[in-house]
Amino acid sequence: MPVVDDVDTARSSPGLAMLSGMAHHNVPGVLEALAASVITDLEHGHVYSEMIWAVLPMAARARWERLMTSTTFKYQSPFAQKYFGEGEAKGKAEGKAEEAAVAVLTVLRARRIEVPDAVCERVQRCDDIEVLQTWLSRAATAAEIGDVFD
Repeated sequence: MPVVDDVDTARSSPGLAMLSGMAHHNVPGVLEALAASVITDLEHGHVYSEMIWAVLPMAARARWERLMTSTTFKYQSPFAQKYFGEGEAKGKAEGKAEEAAVAVLTVLRARRIEVPDAVCERVQRCDDIEVLQTWLSRAATAAEIGDVFD
């Protein structure tokens, strides 16, 4: 099996690039060339992307995921869309929770209300946006820490 580590070759022979990726995933440039082929092959790219992911060992699979998430490639199969979408939604929710936690702590500190370490950890661990928004609203008018969390 030839090593396909050239983007032009991979794009002109995506099937060969796919087989090369399976056989030579540790060779520098092979997965990168395959990724370039996959994102431009509208007819077969989604199939190749998911197929290579399924056969790669864990370390190479992680590299493949980084390559595919650094592009504008969108998974096409219902299975992949479901789990990619769930992961994306979870990541957004975690980001919103983190931002809200930072906001709660920032308001408390700006108002010169002492925030014990245990309370700080509680706020940072919280992933419930509604609870965090309630705490933020209370923090805006609180005279002491107990006004926010009691």
